Amino acid sequence: MTVKRIISSKLSAALLAASLSVVLLSACKPGNNVRQKVAEAHKRYDGPALWKVTDHDSTLYLFGTVHLLPDGTDWQRRDMQAAFDNVGTMFFETPDDAKSALKTSVLQRQYGLYDSGERLTDKLDIANINRLTAAAYNTDVPLARLERFKPWLVADLLSIAAADKAGLKFSNSADNYLRTQAKQAGKSIQHLDTIETYFDVVAKQPMDIQMQAFAHTIKTIDTLADDTKIVNAAWLIGDVGKLEQDLMIPAKAQSPEIYDALFTRRNIKWIETLDGFMKGDNNGMAVVGIGHLIGFDGLPTRFTDLGYKVERVQRFDLPN
Repeated sequence: MTVKRIISSKLSAALLAASLSVVLLSACKPGNNVRQKVAEAHKRYDGPALWKVTDHDSTLYLFGTVHLLPDGTDWQRRDMQAAFDNVGTMFFETPDDAKSALKTSVLQRQYGLYDSGERLTDKLDIANINRLTAAAYNTDVPLARLERFKPWLVADLLSIAAADKAGLKFSNSADNYLRTQAKQAGKSIQHLDTIETYFDVVAKQPMDIQMQAFAHTIKTIDTLADDTKIVNAAWLIGDVGKLEQDLMIPAKAQSPEIYDALFTRRNIKWIETLDGFMKGDNNGMAVVGIGHLIGFDGLPTRFTDLGYKVERVQRFDLPN
């Protein structure tokens, strides 16, 4: 799955818990079912994690997303919408125009195809050939179509196919929705990366690193959809602790090299861009994968280290 928790201080967590308790208790009446009231309060207030970064004259919201969602997912919350309405600039990870789509296709061919005569299965042992055959069959991808592709691209193609078969679509993602809304609202749209970045950090990995990630993908492809749904459920209620435990820590352990390329190094690059934005008199929002906002490598922590005020946004005055 695509690997995407800011660690709150004990004081912040305590204040949040106290605030939530006040809200819950104020909603209860004698004889009411407490569990039902708790569920109703969560439905009103829980939502995908949103942070607010400020200095003396600028504000930047950091909104974490997941990239694959089923139809009808109810993820929009009024705290996020209020933040969106109050900014003039939107940052997204990469561009999505026709030129970028063409460039992606060219780069896939450049970095994802073996030279004439080479085949993927020639480079696999019998166990991984059997796993690949099963993964292709279970995702309705003809095995013959994968033979000329390098391991990183096959892992991507099978993951996308498995997600699509389970009804998990990028077209339903918060990224996609907010980009469309930003265009319609006439906001300034900027990008933190180029299309080439993904190929630099994944396709150019040494072959042994690619093969390790590929082997893990085909071994776990049958649980990808269920794992994604678990991550999505945690994302929907802003449970960054669970996301760190279930997503980020395993991803780093599985492939430290790819984790460093996809998250650590990109976050270092992005914080420079966003810090430059904050030095002006600006209001903006960065919409990026939730993994980029979690833990010691995450953008909220990096902004804190730079001296900015960083806080989780949970607007109890805006019931959802």
